[in-house]
Parts: sequence; C-alpha cells; structure tokens
Amino acid sequence: MIPENYTEVTEFILSGLTDCPDLQAPLFFVFLVMYTVTLLGNFGMIILIRADLHLHTPMYYFLSHLAFVDICYSSVIIPQMLVHILEEEKTIGFSGCAAQLCFFVVFGIAECLLLAVMACDRYVAICKPLLYPVIMCGQTCRWLVVGSYAISILHAVTHATFIFTFSFCRANIINHYFCDIPPLLALSCSDTHTYEEMSEENCTAVTEFILLGFINRPELELPLFVLFLFIYVTTLVGNIGIIVLIQFNACLHSPMYYFLSNLSFLDLSYSSTICPKMLVNLLAEQKTISLTGCATQMFLFAAFADAECLLLAVMAYDRYVAICHPLLYAVVMSRRACTFMVAGAYLSGGLTSLIHTCFTFMLSFCGPNTIDHFFCDIPPLLKLSCSNIHVNEVLLFALCGFIQTSTFLIIVASYACILCTILQIHAVEGRHKAFSTCTSHLMAVVLFYGSLLFTYLRPRSSYSLDTDKVIAVFTLLSLPC
Repeated sequence: MIPENYTEVTEFILSGLTDCPDLQAPLFFVFLVMYTVTLLGNFGMIILIRADLHLHTPMYYFLSHLAFVDICYSSVIIPQMLVHILEEEKTIGFSGCAAQLCFFVVFGIAECLLLAVMACDRYVAICKPLLYPVIMCGQTCRWLVVGSYAISILHAVTHATFIFTFSFCRANIINHYFCDIPPLLALSCSDTHTYEEMSEENCTAVTEFILLGFINRPELELPLFVLFLFIYVTTLVGNIGIIVLIQFNACLHSPMYYFLSNLSFLDLSYSSTICPKMLVNLLAEQKTISLTGCATQMFLFAAFADAECLLLAVMAYDRYVAICHPLLYAVVMSRRACTFMVAGAYLSGGLTSLIHTCFTFMLSFCGPNTIDHFFCDIPPLLKLSCSNIHVNEVLLFALCGFIQTSTFLIIVASYACILCTILQIHAVEGRHKAFSTCTSHLMAVVLFYGSLLFTYLRPRSSYSLDTDKVIAVFTLLSLPC
C-alpha cells in the first residue's frame, strides 16, 4: 500500500556496476579503452566504406549502418556509466532517464532488424546470385534500412510512453547502471495506485459501450437506413468494380492504376469497418458494442484511415514523377518500388493504429458507457475515460498531426511542381491531358484530408461531436473515386 503523503519521483539514482570503491578506477579505465576502441573501429569502418568505391555494395552499405547503430547504441549508455563510476552522486533526471531508455530501445531494435536484413542479403547473394542485383538494388536497400529505423522508433516510443505514464512514488534507486525497462517497472506504483483509486470510487469497470448513433429521432431512422444502405451499396459496387476492372484489363496494369486499385480497397475496407454496424444500430433498440468489438473497430478504422493518407501522398508523388520526369518514370516507379510504397503505407497505418488502440484501451472506463457517436472513435472514447488522458491527447495530436500534415505537404509540394511543369506546356491539349490525370486524385485529397484535419487536429475544448458525426458520415459514405 502507498502512504497518503507520498512524493512523486523527479530523478533516479543508478546503483551502477559495483559498490566496491577499489574497483571503480580500474573499471573506469578498462571501459574507457573498450569504448574508445569501439568508437574508432566503427568510425573507421564507416569512413572506409564511404571512401572506397569498391565497397559500395549492399553488404557494405548495411555494414556501415550497423557500425553507425553500434556507435549510437554504445554512446547512449557508456559515457553516463563512465561518469557515474567516478562520481558519488549517481543520479539521472526523469526526462534524462526517459530519453536514455528511448534511444537505447531505438538502437537496440534497429540493430536486431539490420542483422536480419544482412542475413537476408547474404541469402540472396549465395542462393540467388543471378537475381541479386535486381532484388537488392539501391532503392530496396534504402527502404530496408529506413524501415528498420522507422519500426525501431515506433517500438521505442511505445515502450517509453507506456512506462513513463506510470507513477514512480516509492524508492527511486534503479538497480542497474542505466535506465532499462525491467528495473523501472519494478519501481512503479501505478498498479496499486490505480487499484486504490478504483476501490475508493467504488466504480465498476465498463465491459460494453452504448452507441448513441447518428440521430435520436425514431421517425427518421428508417429513411436514414434506406438512404445510407443505398449509398453504401453503391460505394461497395463502385470500388469492387474499379478493382476488378484494373485487375482484368492488361492496359491498366500501370503504377497509377495499381495505386488506384489499392485506394479503392482501402475505401471499401474503411467504409465496411463502420457502416454495417451503423446500419444495424439504426434499426436496433439495443445499440451496444462490446469492449473487444469497440477496440477492433477503432483499430481497423484508424489503420485504414492512416494507410489512405499515405497512399494519397504516394499517388501524388506518382503523378509528379509522371508529369515532371516522364523519361525516368519507368525506372523510379518500378513494380518493386510501387509494391514497397503500398506495403509501407499499410504497415505504417497498422502500427500507428495499434499504438492509438493500445493507449486508448489502457485507460480506465469506470463511469458512463454511452459513446456520443455512431462508431468507436478516439475523441468520444477519451471523454468517457476516468483516467488521465493528457498523454493520449498529445499522442493523438502528434501521430495524426505528423501523418496527416506530412502527407498533405508532400501532396501540396508534388502538385506545385506539377502545376509549374504544366504551365510550361504550350499545347492546350497537352495541358488538358496532364490535368485530367490528376483531377480525381485531387478531389479525393480535398474530401478526405479536409474531414480528417478538421476532426483530429483541434484542441479538446473545440470538439463538437454532433459536427464530427456529420463529417464522419460524409467521409465514410463517399462515393468511389
């Protein structure tokens, strides 16, 4: 049990490697020599690989990144450890501990992924030597390295945010020489603290939610059901028709239509995550959804929405290359590059959605269980939580802001370059043809991004759920592009 008058921890004390003063100076010199050798060796390797043209191959490209990660991985821990060996006060601030843990996990996971990539590289080189230049081309290697860093950053941010939302109100002595996850978890008092609060409030944990739906007027439910069913069926038929047409027409097997078929699939999935349940609830008296069903719905909705943002940015880049660099189009937008871009959009959407879902359903729901919406969306769920939602709000704004704003800027930059190129075309017919390939994409961008930016990038004080419902219905039931 936690005493009533406890003090929140603001810094930690690292117990270090040893408590024996006689060993501290020898250990300092041993580790200093080892760290210096590690730095010089890895820096030397990176410089040698960069300077020698004969070493500009995938294997040495990965090796240079592995050396860089080794330098960073060591430098996150060792300098602080060396200082603490000679110091009496072995303290580290709360934010310093969080930063050290985050960077340690980033470079640790990145090294694991790079080692797996290097094993794959050796497999292709030895088992598929004739295909090696094609499979392990420069673009593929860069995507593999970027993917390793991106996954490790998301993994580290998830770990660090989860851990440092806990309360540390007991002892602040970390039984280690750096901030690692297990010793920090051993110090946390969050579970007991949360349990005591729940016991004091005598509240019952929510096991299901009630969706208020789109409207509270019973006489309008049947007309709305018919209207939304018609629009939803039209959306399904239109998007499935686009996918089937592109798959079976060999003339449409180009990057633009490949991306368009994936966009139709996302529109199809995005609508089908929400609309069937919404249609059922329009006619049902009990408009309930289980906790698991709510989490699943929110995860799929966020995953497809984020993936659609990224895919729209990819399509803008495709049009930019096609119009501004037509001679390089076949090389830059190769089948492999297109596949990697689409896979990256799905993977990034899934990862960000998983983070949102995990953080949202880590919260306690012990009060009202009525969601003022027609599906499980993040803002109305946060309003129902009886936990501190500050971290969730920051995360929502940061992740949604990063994905939506960065992809929107890519689209704007792409179309600015496209517009400059088109204005240089003297033939009116040529201008019209160039513009015609971008019209449908621009309409999709305006509709989709307009609704998302308005819904998720507002401060909590300005949220209006009635307005959000209208925007959400408009977005979900949009006709196929």
